[in-house]
Amino acid sequence: MTAPVHLDGINHWFGDFQALTDISLDIAAGEYITLLGPSGCGKTTLLSVLGGFVEPSQGTVRIAGQDVTRLAPAKRPTTTMFQDYALFPHMSLRDNVAFGLRMGGMGRAKRHARALEMLALVGLEKDAAKRPHALSGGQRQRVALARALAVEPDVLLLDEPLGALDLKLRRSMQDELKAIQRQVGTTFVHVTHDQEEAMAIADRIVVMNAGRIEDAGPPARVYRDPATLFAAAFMGEMNRIPGVNENETTRTAFGKIHNPRMPEGKVTLCLRPEAIRIGKGGFSLGRATVQDAAFFGTHVRAHVTPEAAPDMRLVVHLPPGSIPEPDDVLDLCADHDGLTVFPAEEA
Repeated sequence: MTAPVHLDGINHWFGDFQALTDISLDIAAGEYITLLGPSGCGKTTLLSVLGGFVEPSQGTVRIAGQDVTRLAPAKRPTTTMFQDYALFPHMSLRDNVAFGLRMGGMGRAKRHARALEMLALVGLEKDAAKRPHALSGGQRQRVALARALAVEPDVLLLDEPLGALDLKLRRSMQDELKAIQRQVGTTFVHVTHDQEEAMAIADRIVVMNAGRIEDAGPPARVYRDPATLFAAAFMGEMNRIPGVNENETTRTAFGKIHNPRMPEGKVTLCLRPEAIRIGKGGFSLGRATVQDAAFFGTHVRAHVTPEAAPDMRLVVHLPPGSIPEPDDVLDLCADHDGLTVFPAEEA
């Protein structure tokens, strides 16, 4: 089962505090969406609006074309999977997965067969008789997912489902979540504050800030060509370089770049650390002195002070082959596709 979702003009207040402001979003049937943003940005409130746990002050929620804005959670074609898996400790995995089907009135034989089918989907069919205490954190997460999918929701809502897992297990479960979603075809809406997690699993990322949608699009586009300065800064590290745009050219301490999209006036040029490299070509940053450097496995993260802007400190990601020493001088340049420019008033 799967269905499209349409949010139109959603606003919500908790007393005098406006948690959601003018949220409008279309989610295609079978799409994997992540709601991404810092704590307090409104992403969990929006998920609660979708699930029926919070009734919006204004606006409409439609699932499969049906207005569900005022419907209780149990009457919606949605299921919510929380970070706390809330498995019943006295029940077997089979009975945990079948619980929602039992509450829906499905007969024992049929619900047990369905539960075993869902446990097989998450690779735990041989453990159906076990109790939750015998499982690892990742296995309990799989059981919770199987239970959520057993009732065949049109839309599965996931509230930070991987937040309690360690890094290695979290990355493994990211791969499994996406593979399972593709197999079952259900619309997934997944809340996270982890940028890497969002990029790893989403068809589209919705970046939220202060109750508003800052940007929405495929992960590569949101990362490489963000719509706002907030989205640029939240989607990983970012160097900010002041500049002035005039005659379709942005002037900075490092030189000029052609920029026909930006109106004239003060601007902020954003530069990804991984777009900076040692050598010539592209956008030249000139000579820079290394302040410190640390090995991160896949890259070396260094802070440098450029000669062209001695009051500025840039973050640079360099290849892991060698670690520069403090006071080393590097000739740096940047790839143009790692640059984005925003009006200075956004900074």
